[in-house]
Amino acid sequence: MSRTISILVAVLVLGCGGESTENTPVDVVPDSQGTDVADVTPAEDSATEIRAEVLVEVIPDVPVEPVFPPRELPFVFTRAAQGEELTDVEITDFTSAVTGLWKDVDFFRWVLRTSTGVDHSTGMDDFLGWYNDVHAIKSGDTVTFQQKGGDHNMWIPGSKMLSTAMNGCNLTGDWTVCKVAEQYCKGLTASVKGFVWGEEDPAPYLMARAVFPNDHSFTLDEEFWQDDGRKKAVESTTMYKEEFGWNAQTFAWPENPTWGSIWITNMRSKDDVCAISRTSGFLYYAVADAPYPWVQEACQETLDTMVGFHKDIVDSGYYIRTKDQEGKAYQIEDQDLGNYIWYAEVDPLNECPARLATDLIAYQEPLTNDCGTGTGSIYDMIAPDGHYYNYPIVYDYHMAALLAALVHGYNDIAYKLLEGMAERMDTYLAPDSKEPGVDHPAWSRDNAILLVKAASIGLPLTANEARLVHQHWSQAVVELSDWPRWDLWDESVPDGEYDGGSGFRPPDTYEGIPVESIALLLEYCNSPFKNPQGASFVDCEAVADTARWGE
Repeated sequence: MSRTISILVAVLVLGCGGESTENTPVDVVPDSQGTDVADVTPAEDSATEIRAEVLVEVIPDVPVEPVFPPRELPFVFTRAAQGEELTDVEITDFTSAVTGLWKDVDFFRWVLRTSTGVDHSTGMDDFLGWYNDVHAIKSGDTVTFQQKGGDHNMWIPGSKMLSTAMNGCNLTGDWTVCKVAEQYCKGLTASVKGFVWGEEDPAPYLMARAVFPNDHSFTLDEEFWQDDGRKKAVESTTMYKEEFGWNAQTFAWPENPTWGSIWITNMRSKDDVCAISRTSGFLYYAVADAPYPWVQEACQETLDTMVGFHKDIVDSGYYIRTKDQEGKAYQIEDQDLGNYIWYAEVDPLNECPARLATDLIAYQEPLTNDCGTGTGSIYDMIAPDGHYYNYPIVYDYHMAALLAALVHGYNDIAYKLLEGMAERMDTYLAPDSKEPGVDHPAWSRDNAILLVKAASIGLPLTANEARLVHQHWSQAVVELSDWPRWDLWDESVPDGEYDGGSGFRPPDTYEGIPVESIALLLEYCNSPFKNPQGASFVDCEAVADTARWGE
């Protein structure tokens, strides 16, 4: 079936020429017949004269197929201006300082060296992840990463690192960035593959909180890692002890087809599934655009795995199921950490974005109720008051639903959710905000991170918001530049034990951006959904060219 596109063309004449003004805004909106009308509003200029308006009908011979995954924001979305725009000099200096930090500390090489999982030299499936409960023990020329805890929420920082690396790989083509993308795709996949019990597990797509493989030692070799042969070891057996808490259990897992007899922590919860669901939207671009086939292959498996994981949630009535010590799947009935429906009877909007995001990832269509703007539910108001960590659960699912709607072409849904994201930021950053989180020491810093993540999926930042981003990223540059242990193998670092909180990773000061988020600008610069209507805050051309980092 052909369709008719009505285009309103305004011919602008400046003096004798026929040039249109470069800043003329164009908005495409549906007319009453459902066709597309380009509404052209000329800039205010006394020398500009509208000579003619012509209605042109274009009737294509074949339907226009949508591009997948999409390559641009499908609508115009603006916000009221607030604050003084950053100057070109400020943006250049900021970009130089942040990318210079990445270069000076060899950030992505550092991620590869300090992340843990399974090395390729074992002959088993390799992967890396951002394990939080790990200590690094340096002894001579060897650094051993030793597991100390259950790693309940490792994919909160891990999801940021994965999205950063996937988008950074596509944007820069840099081998080291792409290696992080490959290994972290495999790491997210491992949280599912490692939770499989036997060859005939009837629930193969459930996700563990953490997988603890076998101990092994190896070198970071030239062929696989493009590194200098430094010695590294991973010890997980230090965590081979049973722990049974209200929100997680750690126990032996002897029947895993991929890694054999290992241990796991179960009861994956929405604490970091919210971050996983948001990051899943960018997997389509890693598969389509990564410059190395080994990245595409790894992230394709992750995409397939995340679709399967989200399908199980939908098919289980929006419960995040887990498994017991015998490998039997079950849903957690006495806690709200593993479902999106406990509060839906009170208010259908409660956790609606979580259900919507899950629908779209799993089945590429909405199956739950209309979420509207994704804001205003009772859950949104009460949950953050109960605990600060509920804020990212609320806004990450909001962004996950928005990104999934954009990826799968539900543009009306996406537009409403973007309206809600703008409302959310206006509320959070209002000078007289009554949000309970304003008293938390990380409130301003966390909102700076949220702004960059939201800008990656269509939110146009105001000038004030752009300056908030500069404030906290610039502070991070100061803090991280002075941190002394970027290379644990260096002779300047004495032998000893270093924890993951401030030992082999820089400490979180609540002022500067934490280390796992410091390169999120790569996600923003690569995203097809960044909004040209927003205030500029970073030079994405310089970010995309690693040769220009620090210039």
